[in-house]
Amino acid sequence: MKESYIFDLWSKAIDQKSNYSNALKNKILTNLFYEPSTRTSSSFYSAMVRQGGSVIPINNVKFSSAIKGESLEDTVMTMATMSDCIVLRHPLTGSVAKAANVSQVPIINAGDGEGEHPTQTLLDGFTIFYNNNEKIDNLRITMIGDLKNGRTVKSLVKFLSRYSGNHFNFVSPKELSFPKESLPKNSFETTKIDEVINETDVLYVTRVQTERGSDHQYSLSLEKLNLLPKKSIVMHPLPRVSEIPREFDSDPRAKYFDQMRYGLWCRMVLLKDIIV
Repeated sequence: MKESYIFDLWSKAIDQKSNYSNALKNKILTNLFYEPSTRTSSSFYSAMVRQGGSVIPINNVKFSSAIKGESLEDTVMTMATMSDCIVLRHPLTGSVAKAANVSQVPIINAGDGEGEHPTQTLLDGFTIFYNNNEKIDNLRITMIGDLKNGRTVKSLVKFLSRYSGNHFNFVSPKELSFPKESLPKNSFETTKIDEVINETDVLYVTRVQTERGSDHQYSLSLEKLNLLPKKSIVMHPLPRVSEIPREFDSDPRAKYFDQMRYGLWCRMVLLKDIIV
């Protein structure tokens, strides 16, 4: 996406807080999810319905023709005849590009394997923008958890590294470290959060991806989180397991549930721009 479009989308997203319309009346979205999803699937569903549209939800492939051996391409081409847009999540990296090559309607990437998760980056970037005086540069960003398998981290780092002055701290076990080939220039790697937590503007926490073979645990105590600067923010793409204690949820720095709300606003604008 072009930078100008992203900022324009964020500007429109702020208006979505209370501004609903029937812009997508008589339009149909297919949610085609080959992997489990609660937030992304529901967020797109809500974004469509709140604007007067309808949704064909395919959230469990064991109840679809895929279990009979139907290829991704055939499924996508079939659903394209019935809908105006397809939101696709698939366990294999590159599958969304493959689907887009055969689809006659727009395809939105809702996560492809260990690849990327662009709409999560839209809402993550907006969360930082909205809570940082509409700025996303000159930030000290700390990422902690499974940085090897988490696609949300890869997408967000790729996006934020475009902007000047951003410095990245990557905190993880060595086996789950951020891919070396994708490390931005201004970055620091460590296994100890204590080395960077008191100099962090944005703390981005991720869960360990057990479905992709990880078996580590990485949890932050309330005592550790209280070392964060008062003006910092704490984010998490969710679902949360044990990475952040629930006692921290009421702290004004906790923005992970706000992220979900912002995601609805961003996806409402995105769907309207793509479909109408």
